Amino acid sequence: MSGTLLVVAGIFVREGRVLLARRPAGGRYPGLWELPGGKVDPDESPEDALVREWEEEIGVTPLGPVPHRFARDGDVTLLFFRVRALLGEPRPKACPAIRWSGAAEARLLAMPPADAPVVERLAGDGDGVFCDTADADAPALLTAAREMQPFIEGSEGLMPGQVVRFRKRGFRGLPFVEGVLVTTPSGPRAFENLCPHVPITLDRVHDNIVSPDGRQLVCQNHGAFFELPTGLCVAGPCEGDALREIPIEPAGAGWAVIVG
Repeated sequence: MSGTLLVVAGIFVREGRVLLARRPAGGRYPGLWELPGGKVDPDESPEDALVREWEEEIGVTPLGPVPHRFARDGDVTLLFFRVRALLGEPRPKACPAIRWSGAAEARLLAMPPADAPVVERLAGDGDGVFCDTADADAPALLTAAREMQPFIEGSEGLMPGQVVRFRKRGFRGLPFVEGVLVTTPSGPRAFENLCPHVPITLDRVHDNIVSPDGRQLVCQNHGAFFELPTGLCVAGPCEGDALREIPIEPAGAGWAVIVG
């Protein structure tokens, strides 16, 4: 590949439709539909370049990329990856538009000369339809990726009495931390989901850990009551102790753990 420009592109198929992005009006192949990607920067691995390009252009993180095939287009060498999972939902962020196309539609779209044969081959491999690129490892890839991100999944539109459970890796120097996000009279708060009396989760017995009036958390193991928003135990075997608070901050429509 000496003397050529290395470009990466990703193939993600969901429910039989492939994810495509439209090229900008200026530059090479203006307005054509392509498998999303871009050039590999110096000292950047192809996998890292794919992640960067997808996050910048369509606002998602591709997970578990697997090399699929090479192609040449003049002085450009393209490496296509099969993407096994997506973190987030694609949107046109730094490209004019995106679309999800089935095989019949995709075959009719104007594409760059390196992309069109790849799309045709995908349809041929599936006897005229696109096969989803997710595999048995996709759920584990998504879970691990969500645990590494500060954003708390399910925190959008937090309602009184609602408990959002989450697990984050690398917080406070620990392999992982399990937490609960709840509403309080002073706004949302997050605490480690760990009873200070005995180190087991508050919801080990069952999920209902908010008192009927929404002003306390209840350990379902020992019946201890922790007032909100402080997390201080006001009744039970760990009276006077407190749940460890996890610092959070607003993030979009929800909340995220403050790391560091």
